[in-house]
Amino acid sequence: MRIKIIIFVSILFVTQLYAQTTTNSPYSSYGLGERGALENAAFTGLGYANITYFDSTVLNYFNPATYNTLGDGQPLFSFGLNSRLSFLEQNNVNESKGNTIVDHFAMAFTIKKHFGLAFGLRPFARKGYNMTETNAVGTDSIQYTYIGKGGANQVFLGLSSNLIKKRNTTLSVGANLSYLFGASTNERRSQLIGDGLLGGVDWKALRVNSFYYDLGLYLRQTFREVHHLTFAATVDPGQNIKVTQDEYLFFGSVGNPLEYDTLYASVDQIGEIHLPTTATVGLNYNFWFKDITRKNSTRNSEIGVHLNYSTTDWTKFSNSFATSNNLLATNKFTVGIQYTPERSFLEKSANASFLSTVRYRAGFYQYKLPYSYGGQQLSDMGATLGFGIPILAQQSLSSINIGFSAGKRETSATGSLNEKYIGINLGIVLAPANFERWFRKRKLD
Repeated sequence: MRIKIIIFVSILFVTQLYAQTTTNSPYSSYGLGERGALENAAFTGLGYANITYFDSTVLNYFNPATYNTLGDGQPLFSFGLNSRLSFLEQNNVNESKGNTIVDHFAMAFTIKKHFGLAFGLRPFARKGYNMTETNAVGTDSIQYTYIGKGGANQVFLGLSSNLIKKRNTTLSVGANLSYLFGASTNERRSQLIGDGLLGGVDWKALRVNSFYYDLGLYLRQTFREVHHLTFAATVDPGQNIKVTQDEYLFFGSVGNPLEYDTLYASVDQIGEIHLPTTATVGLNYNFWFKDITRKNSTRNSEIGVHLNYSTTDWTKFSNSFATSNNLLATNKFTVGIQYTPERSFLEKSANASFLSTVRYRAGFYQYKLPYSYGGQQLSDMGATLGFGIPILAQQSLSSINIGFSAGKRETSATGSLNEKYIGINLGIVLAPANFERWFRKRKLD
């Protein structure tokens, strides 16, 4: 009952937060907006290595093949917050901006041992920017203002199944089917500074209502009971997204729509945005240390290394309402490491110290973004740190995950818009207590 109440309250909270500004990037003006950079806090600590990390305590919607790795009768409800503070610099002009957004709301559980089911809501693309520039024209100056906001969200339903389930070998596949919805706007204002507030406004709204899908798999092999090697792969196949555009051209008192005169209007234009294929592969190696005895207690420690690589050819991106595509092909490399002093923390919760139950994470990432300036491609790199803190009350799989990131987006081109940022992610995973397991057959006396 408590979990149902929390889920209901979270839905209301998520609905309100998704209407807020979700990014502060000028580069989000392209298409539906900026994708990525919103991670579950558990993956943040691993340098955003997300497709290879899964166990019964984490809901991994980035790789839909993992849903059946959850505990029998122990569903997970996962909820996360993502905060980011950016420090922007261009031509010796500095500005700082911050935002906070719900990065996901999801739930998953296993079905008949070999199947897993998940559903939830998370952002798909985000748009948010506000820029101003002034150009001299004769004795006057024209001021241009560019404003964008909104984005697209996705409601997803995922299913996974084991193809092979043996003592030392597991092969699983899965898929997510999503429905994309939402709207974003791009607005350009221009006015002569000497003419007060009068000027022109070019305003465009893009609405998306379309289906989307992604696929995943993993193969896990155990050697000598202490070595665990996992290969994982996911693919978002190239897909056409249905969109509708409204376009207006106004003249009047800039910033006051009540005083606009409509010069041109075209509504309900039907079109498509083609999103290119994104492919990700990853490796994970886990090593279980030999039992260590300290002060009459035995500790079972574990260390894991995660490597992920993804690529997207954004040169194949297209928009029915744009005549050109200036995007570039991208690749992303992430590496993360996790150390768990006591992997059997649930069974030994009565005797284990708090520090021995925490999962310690660190990572690094390097990402070539699809944008360029001055002939140079923008890069994004940084380091991360994270902690997974179990909530040991009533022997449940509930936990709190905290992830910290610090990085920079930049090129060395003169006049480039560069960004340094810090981020804090918070994730909460709730699960029923051990004696409240779902789908358990009860015996009546």
